[in-house]
Amino acid sequence: MPRKLSLFDATMMVMGGIIGMGLFFRPAAVAAELPSGPAILLVWALGGLVAMCGALTFAELGGTFPKEGGWYVFLREAFGRFPAFLFAWVVLFAISTGSMAVVLGFCVDRLHELFPDLIQPAASAGGRAVGGLIIAAITGISMFGVKVGARFQNGCMLVKLLAIAALVVGALALAGSGVASAPPAPKSGSLAGGLAPALLAVFFTYGGWQMVCYIAPQVRDPERNLPRAIVLGVLGVVAVYLAANIGYLHVLGVAGLAGNEGFATQIAVQVFGPSGSRVLIAAMAVSAIGLYTVNVIATPWLYVAMAREGLFFKRFERLHPKTGAPILALCLQALLTFGYLSWKDASTLADSVVFSEWIFHALVALALILLRWRRPALPRPFKSPLYPLAPLVYLAIALYVLVGNLTDLTRVSQAAAVLAVGALIFPLWRPRST
Repeated sequence: MPRKLSLFDATMMVMGGIIGMGLFFRPAAVAAELPSGPAILLVWALGGLVAMCGALTFAELGGTFPKEGGWYVFLREAFGRFPAFLFAWVVLFAISTGSMAVVLGFCVDRLHELFPDLIQPAASAGGRAVGGLIIAAITGISMFGVKVGARFQNGCMLVKLLAIAALVVGALALAGSGVASAPPAPKSGSLAGGLAPALLAVFFTYGGWQMVCYIAPQVRDPERNLPRAIVLGVLGVVAVYLAANIGYLHVLGVAGLAGNEGFATQIAVQVFGPSGSRVLIAAMAVSAIGLYTVNVIATPWLYVAMAREGLFFKRFERLHPKTGAPILALCLQALLTFGYLSWKDASTLADSVVFSEWIFHALVALALILLRWRRPALPRPFKSPLYPLAPLVYLAIALYVLVGNLTDLTRVSQAAAVLAVGALIFPLWRPRST
C-alpha cells in the first residue's frame, strides 16, 4: 500500500497520543507536592527532558526499523520473540484496550455533563451504549484507511490545541499574577522531598510518543520522517505543558492550584465567563476522543506484525485491498474495548497492568544499547545525540517507576498474572512461527 501519512500527520499523532486528560487534572497533584511556582515549572521541564530521552530512543529505533509493530519489533530484534510476544499480549488484552475503555468512560461522562437529559453516565447501560457507538464510529472511520483516521485525529488535535491556547492566553490576559501568592505547605516539607512524587505525576502525562512507531510503514519516508515526528511532537507537547502551567499559576498561584481538582473549571469560568465550564467540558471530551482515535489507528498494526510472524492468527495479517486497513485487528480491538467498557473494574485492571508496561519501557532502552553494541553496522538514519545519555536516562526512570510501585501488592500481582498467562500461551504459538 502507498505510504500516505505526511510529517505533519505523524507529528500530530505523536502529540495526540500524549496530550489527553492529564493536563486538566495532574497539575493540581504536582503543585501539592512543591513549594513554589518556579519549582512546579522546573518539574514539568524535567519531565519533558525525560520524555525527550524516551523519544530519542524510539526515534533512533524507529528510523532503524521502520516496520509495522514498532515497539514489538524493537524488542524482538534485541531480545527475541518471547519478550516481544509478552509485550504484545499485555498491550492487546490489558494496556491498550483497558486504557481505551477508561478514556471512553471519561468521554461519555463529559458528554453526560454537557447533555444530562440525553446521555447517561458511563457506568449506566445508556452510557455504555453511547460508548459503544463511539467505538463503532471511530473504528468505522479507521476502516477507510490510516489517512482518513489521521485526518479525523488531526481535527481533534487542532481543536484541543485551540482550546488550550485560548485558555492559556485568556489566563495570561487576566490582571495580576498568582505565581507570587503565598504557597501552601508542601506535603514533603521541602523541594527535595516533593520532587519524586511530583515527577511521577508528570511522567504519566508525557507517555504516548511511541504510538506512531506502530504504523511506521504508513509514513512517507519513515527513515527520516518518523524520528522527526517523534522529536517535534514531544517538543510541541513540552511547550504546551509549560505554557498551560504558566497560565494556571498566573491565575491561581501555587495555593490556588495545589490539590484543587477543579482548577481547570475555575480558570475556564474566569476566562470565558459563565459558559466557561461547558467550553472546558467540551474540550475534555474532544481531547478524549482524539486520544482514543490515536490508539484505534495505531495499535492494530501490532497484531498485524505478530500475525505475519506466526505469533497470532494468520488471517489478522490481511489488509483491506482498497483502504489498506487491518479490518480484523480493528474489529477485535473494538470488541475487547467494549468488553472492558462494560466491566466496572476495568479501570483498576488497566491501572495495575500499566505498571507492567514500564518493564518494556526499560527493555526498549536496553534494546537500543544492545543493538548499538551487537549490530554496529545497522543503517541508522537517525542517531540519538549524546549517546548513550538518552537511553540511560530513560532506563533509569523506568526502573525508578518499577521500584516505586513494588509496594503496591495488588498492582504487582495483577500485572504478574497477565504476564504469566501470556507466558503460558506463547508455546502454543511458537511452532507456527518457526
